[in-house]
Amino acid sequence: MAETAATPRRLVHRRRRSATDDGAVEPDPKRSREIGTDEACCPRCRLLLTKGGLTELNSAGGLRHHSYAECCASAMEGCEVCVFIIVAIEKKKEEHKWDADDVLTFRNRASERRPGAVPFGIDVLEGSLSSGAVVISIYPYAEQGNPAGDGIYRRPLQRDVKSERAISRARGLYAACKESHKLCRYAKDTVLPSRVLDLGTAAAPTLKLYVNDTEEHGEYAALSYCWGGPQRGLLKRRTLTNMEEGIGIEGLQQTVRDAIAVTRRLGFRYLWIDALCIIQDCSADKEREIANMAMIYKNAAVTVAAGTAERAADGFLDMKATYLPEHRFCVPMQADGEVGTAYLRAEAHIPKHALDGRGWVLQEFLLSSRMLVFSEYELLWQCKETELRGVSGNGNSNGNGGGLDYLQTQEGLPWSVFDEETEPVFGKEDAERRYLWRTIVEQYTRRRLGFKDDRLNALRGVTRELETVWRDGNEFGLWRRWFVELLAWSKKGCDEGGGEDEEKEMARETKRAPSWSWASVNGRIRFTQMFEGEDASVQEVNLLEARVSRHVVLSCRMVEDEEVDPAMFEDWGSGKSRADVFYDLDDSVDEVGERAVSSYLLLGTIRDDGGLSGVALVVVEVGRGFFQRVGLAIFDNTQVWKDTKYRDVRLQ
Repeated sequence: MAETAATPRRLVHRRRRSATDDGAVEPDPKRSREIGTDEACCPRCRLLLTKGGLTELNSAGGLRHHSYAECCASAMEGCEVCVFIIVAIEKKKEEHKWDADDVLTFRNRASERRPGAVPFGIDVLEGSLSSGAVVISIYPYAEQGNPAGDGIYRRPLQRDVKSERAISRARGLYAACKESHKLCRYAKDTVLPSRVLDLGTAAAPTLKLYVNDTEEHGEYAALSYCWGGPQRGLLKRRTLTNMEEGIGIEGLQQTVRDAIAVTRRLGFRYLWIDALCIIQDCSADKEREIANMAMIYKNAAVTVAAGTAERAADGFLDMKATYLPEHRFCVPMQADGEVGTAYLRAEAHIPKHALDGRGWVLQEFLLSSRMLVFSEYELLWQCKETELRGVSGNGNSNGNGGGLDYLQTQEGLPWSVFDEETEPVFGKEDAERRYLWRTIVEQYTRRRLGFKDDRLNALRGVTRELETVWRDGNEFGLWRRWFVELLAWSKKGCDEGGGEDEEKEMARETKRAPSWSWASVNGRIRFTQMFEGEDASVQEVNLLEARVSRHVVLSCRMVEDEEVDPAMFEDWGSGKSRADVFYDLDDSVDEVGERAVSSYLLLGTIRDDGGLSGVALVVVEVGRGFFQRVGLAIFDNTQVWKDTKYRDVRLQ
């Protein structure tokens, strides 16, 4: 139904805008894979990928490749490697500009890692412009026995996460971290959790549940994994006594069995697994242990992450995989005219872990001081002083080269954020803390939850820790100190790029959280920019009184929909309206009824396109003097509230 200028903008006329409503054409995701056919490469690219160019690559001056104009001309003449290089640099055009006459020079990174030594092969090709800025890093691979392998160092990466060499290197990284990494020494004691699995010793292995009712100390590992549905072998009230006497490993899920094997090989006696250490049919025990989750992962010696297992039944040790980059090129050799095959990638590898899509795992990632990740191709290590890397560094555990450089897409938190006694490097300023929390929530809401009512529970460990350190209260995911600004969340831009199933967001879960909390909806949310100034203020927070609905009282300026010029919401061809509304649900009419008229409650201002824009809650009156949130609106200015007086609004 079309709107007319004389008709109030009732909720029936407006749905949450889809990110694809503007008619933009999405690029074909298969296009990048078309780069790299069996055509010949130009002479400069041939030098780049063969022994013939190794001397120049290892020299201080490097190997001159092409200027941008020359590279484009070579690509037009059929050099697919030049096409690959242009496309890769184009992806970073916001960071670096490649001018027509600016020459790209490549150097072999191996010469930088081992000063004074002459590399025996091509390792990582780093391309820089005249400014010295590295604009591309190429990782070449070649198969054993292929002519291209004479010059190229890296070989296909065979998955190895359980060999003695891999586990031994993991033990070495843990020992070095424990000995010398100050940022990883968070645990102030080594008291075991209330229950752990006792794996015994090498001389006398056991498997039983140990109940720590005397605050016994000891090092332990914790497991981070996906349940992926119902499990067998769970701890329940009726099995508690029997499991203290012994547990039959054959009755456990494969991921649990793998974790037990790994923990023993790492040299730890105790292991914490939620399915076997929390009484699953006792709500009081669940509540208590969920509240302790932060301490469990913070104090663990290491967190074992079953990165590739989508279900507990899958396991994570026996999966077989081989890594080769998807871009394949035929390269004429210099000497006898043979043609070799090189495989190239031009960026760090982003690991694909089933674990990274699970809601509960985010706080495990944030709180763990050390993580040992059983990834798709390698055994990975990460701690507070070491970025995500293979346990064997640049080569795989078999010593054949081919180890990957990794890009960690999740933003972690510095340990000092959770420490009351240490002055944090980042997170001590108000703006930094707001940024940290907004980042946590935005990452978290992209993830899946097996039970959607765990929306707040799965982040409670982090919340409880920050409440202590920040000396502030968190109400349904919003901090009291920044309450007004944190009301400015929406579904804007959340229709693509991951998150929970958007099609299921047809109802607000007000039993779970009040309408003003992001926890009242499912799926991904995003915050606006940080406020330049707040216009509203919190007068009262009433979340416990049984006689009235959970609500907050805001002192604010509010205008009804009929008071706003309808033309403000129209796009007059500029591509942007003067005001826009983003509703929380796919169909807001189902939430509050067709006749409800919205009002706009000004929260504050953000800086947008050089000016100040007004950010307002979209609310409707629901009876007894209460209002309910239905969305967020952005106005290009605050003039509509100019002559409006402040009033108290009860928001439930």
